[in-house]
Amino acid sequence: PEYIRLERRLSQKAQEKGYLELNDLKDIADWGGNQHGIRERLRRNNSEAGIRLATSRAIKKLSNHSEALEAMLQIRHWGLSYATKTLRCVAPESYPALDQKLRKGISKDLLPAIHDGHVDSIIRGYLAFVKLCQLIRQQTAEAGPRPGRVWFLADIEMALFQFTWEGGTLIS
Repeated sequence: PEYIRLERRLSQKAQEKGYLELNDLKDIADWGGNQHGIRERLRRNNSEAGIRLATSRAIKKLSNHSEALEAMLQIRHWGLSYATKTLRCVAPESYPALDQKLRKGISKDLLPAIHDGHVDSIIRGYLAFVKLCQLIRQQTAEAGPRPGRVWFLADIEMALFQFTWEGGTLIS
């Protein structure tokens, strides 16, 4: 329920205002577990204007996964995991989050190695993950959890996260 409220609020704000603010990203950090003090590092290393600029660029580019992610990666100390968590909150129908737990639980045959710090590698790996989630959604016969019984990519990612959290490994 906490995540659903966060998703609703941030996706609505993105549509209405076209940007997110520092406090919105702090809420995402809290929801994501605030690993390694990410919320404080975010605050110390970014300005409100910088956050608004990066998130507005990403929101304008939501139709292009590469460009939206690249815009989010401009936020210092935010990284792949939190950049994709942000995109997931803004557009859950098209964006899954990709964190370290999922990266470890998915075979390299399905998800190429991602070299943190190398933007091209990060984007290439994320695009492979998006395609994997799209493929799973296409092959899922069960009714989805969203209104109209549809699956958003965020729902597929959450199912994969739970699977890997419980020790499963996704292989080809």
